[in-house]
Amino acid sequence: MKMRYILPTAMMAFVVLFTSCVKDLEVKNINPQQLSDFNEDYIFNKIYSNLVLTGQTGPNGDSDLSDIDEGTSNMTRLIWYMNVLTTDEGHCWWNDAGVPELNRNSWTNSNALIKALYYRLMFGVTLCNFYLDSATSDNAETNQRRAEARFMRAFHYFFLMDLFANPPFLTKLSSDNAPQIKRADLFVFLENELKAILGETGGDEVLAEPRTINYGRADKAAAMLLLARMYINAEVYTGTPRWADAKRYADMAINTSYELCTKDNSISTTSGFSPYQLLFMGDNDTNGAQNEIILPALHDGDKTQTWGGSLYMIASNMSNTMKDTDLYGVTDANGDPIKGYGTTEAWDRGVRARKQFSQVFFGSTAKSVIKGAPKDVVPYVGDDRAIFYTLNQSLSIDNESSTASGLIYMKYNNLHADGSSGHDPGSRFVDTDYPMLRLAEAYLISAEADARQNGGSCTATGIDRIKALRKRANVTANNKYDSTSPDALTNVSLEDIFKEWSREFGYEGMRRMVLVRWNRFAGQSDYVWEWMGGTKDGTQFDQRFNIFPIPDSELNANPNIKPNYQ
Repeated sequence: MKMRYILPTAMMAFVVLFTSCVKDLEVKNINPQQLSDFNEDYIFNKIYSNLVLTGQTGPNGDSDLSDIDEGTSNMTRLIWYMNVLTTDEGHCWWNDAGVPELNRNSWTNSNALIKALYYRLMFGVTLCNFYLDSATSDNAETNQRRAEARFMRAFHYFFLMDLFANPPFLTKLSSDNAPQIKRADLFVFLENELKAILGETGGDEVLAEPRTINYGRADKAAAMLLLARMYINAEVYTGTPRWADAKRYADMAINTSYELCTKDNSISTTSGFSPYQLLFMGDNDTNGAQNEIILPALHDGDKTQTWGGSLYMIASNMSNTMKDTDLYGVTDANGDPIKGYGTTEAWDRGVRARKQFSQVFFGSTAKSVIKGAPKDVVPYVGDDRAIFYTLNQSLSIDNESSTASGLIYMKYNNLHADGSSGHDPGSRFVDTDYPMLRLAEAYLISAEADARQNGGSCTATGIDRIKALRKRANVTANNKYDSTSPDALTNVSLEDIFKEWSREFGYEGMRRMVLVRWNRFAGQSDYVWEWMGGTKDGTQFDQRFNIFPIPDSELNANPNIKPNYQ
């Protein structure tokens, strides 16, 4: 059984509270000062559970947020929407409120999904502020927990900075309307905060050393990697590049006790699943993937039931025809083929890969692909990350509403490495932890920063970073996108790294961030993808869409908050 830091659903109702800027939350008590009791354990657990849980009674029935489907209000699902459906990676054919506008880069400040993510993130900030205002005991355990709460507040504020640029800003609970902070100023706050809890500037509130506390809690490696992510995007956030700092903190994370999940430190050699696949499976807290996952959004099929999170990542890509199919070409302990993907849920291939994402595996000129399941496609491509289902699927999304248009990317499943599936083989809900921060990101940040400091090509150090990722992915010399084996790599350009971001982190909710940094998102016409801007072949959309708008409800409720764009 996984170690979980999740508040039991029956004991959560009293902790749902918020600052005055969060007007759209469905709450039990709008005045935190009137709470009769502060239970440190419960609030601390709720801070982490905000990544996954959506309300007070399991998957649905008593939502934290009002006016939106509860499953859709899941934080990881919403971050995924903003970074995948708006980019060259994924397209969703559903007509759920807000989805078509994300597919076509045509959202407004009344978009239901943008609004839900904004309030989910502000809710997380509020939980952290409540804990920090209330947990004042001067002892080692509380000081470490306070450091974790400060990290989690920074983590939520990072997404607010990245997605919304200039959000409301409070570090304490208050009944006053929150002031608005400029993006560059928020960057400085986060930089100082993360360095403080790393112990670089003194103080007692310091995160634990890497991998010295239970899996699922933030340690120093999480702060190192978040700083590296901030610095690699610093030119976007502040106007000033910080490549050297990005490389420094990425290398610091690499040099901790975390390590890439490989055949040498996982159980993949006996199960048949590749080390890369193990990162996104139902036992990724024990199968070796936990060596790489620095901050997971914890899932448990019994205790953290949600229609978002990893269940969404799995079920939205599946159809009923896949449930009894040998998809991965691996066998259980009895030698029988492992069928299906570990949950009874199948949501009719709601998400399909856009052609441009598929082509980073099949080659930029690919017009068609081999037909089959991942067990057929992976060896054909020559890359363990090419986890596509292509049977009866077209390469291109010619018809937005056709489930056969676009390949299916089956990165996530709820199987365990031994072939079992979750707590109950017939269960809906999943155990697959969603990686929010994993070490491979540090490898790519290090390589990219290295190349940007050296005229667009990596030095030997940067090349070694890319080699490590390609070796782990078992890239072969005859792979479809080039003809170079990892050991033969002698040159890695920025363009190579751009594509490697897509191969390594496809469908992990990071792509928009990468495209904006590379000036390949809004306000440019050099790089297009199908249905970009609402046309089949792709068309430019305005630069203002590089950030998401502050919701109209927030502008109406808080006179301190000004719109990011009209």
